[in-house]
Amino acid sequence: MNKSARGFTLIELLIVITVIGTLMAIALPSYSDYVLKGKLTEAMTVLSDLQVRQDAYYADNRVYSAMTPRTGQTQHFTSTAACVTGNAGQSYVCTLASTPLGYAYTINQAGAKTTTKPDGTTVQCWLKSPKGNC
Repeated sequence: MNKSARGFTLIELLIVITVIGTLMAIALPSYSDYVLKGKLTEAMTVLSDLQVRQDAYYADNRVYSAMTPRTGQTQHFTSTAACVTGNAGQSYVCTLASTPLGYAYTINQAGAKTTTKPDGTTVQCWLKSPKGNC
C-alpha cells in the first residue's frame, strides 16, 4: 500500500518560518530607514527654496525678509519658526522641524546647515539618512 504524502511536516514549516523571520529582521529596518530618508529629503528641499528666496529678497531690498515665503504644513514637516531675521535684517535663520519624526533642520544667511536629531544632539550638516550620513 503506497500512500502519497500530503501536506508539510512540522520541520518543514518551522524551517520556512525561520527563513521568513530572518528575512524580515534584515529587510524591515532597511526599509524603515529608506522611507525616513525620503521624508528627510523634503526638509532639505523646502529649506533650499527658502534660502534662494531669502537671497533674492536681499538682492532687491538689502535686508532679509522676516516674512516666510513658505509657511505651514508640508507632507512630513511643520515650519515652526520658519525664517527669523536678526541684526537689523542682515541675518536670518530658517528652521523646519518635524514633530512626528523628531528632526529639525536649519540654515542661515551664511549657508551654515545644522540638524537636530530626535535625541537632541546637533550636527553641523543636514543629515540625509537616520544613520548619520551628511
